[in-house]
Amino acid sequence: MRVFCSKFVKEEENLLISGGWDKTIKIWDVRSGDVVRNICGPFICGDSIDMYDGFILSGSYSDTNQLQLWEFSTGKFVEEIQFQTNAEKQAGGAACQIYSTQFQKTGGDLIVAGGAVANEAKIFNGGDYFQPAATITDLSRAVYTTDFNNAGDMVAIGGGDGVVRCFNIVGDMD
Repeated sequence: MRVFCSKFVKEEENLLISGGWDKTIKIWDVRSGDVVRNICGPFICGDSIDMYDGFILSGSYSDTNQLQLWEFSTGKFVEEIQFQTNAEKQAGGAACQIYSTQFQKTGGDLIVAGGAVANEAKIFNGGDYFQPAATITDLSRAVYTTDFNNAGDMVAIGGGDGVVRCFNIVGDMD
């Protein structure tokens, strides 16, 4: 199956995380080349795995379970982060199928994710139980990439329309 994302584990220099169409996140030991742990479930179709402070964040190209947190040390599921709010569901809004998700590099308090179908990106506040803090909507094409700058005070999204958009993060996003 295709691999769409790979990340070295910052705290464990010999470990690598990968994911793709086989609906499995694999944790590899690069010394032996063997898989040391599998996490089953996420359908990875882009740069949609990240890691921060002992947690793996996954984004799935799916109508459900789009954003999930996993415990790195055990591979156990921690929680689902609701990408689509109840109000959006009731209004008949399309589910965003995730291509990219990232933790904020400084503090890991914020998450950004974006994708296709709904063609939007959202920022979630971990200090507020991962409630949406900001939404970028009405994009003409899918969001294929997301990232925070190193200082954690800007976020960038790029997509199928050939545009990279940068936004300042002001305040604590509560």
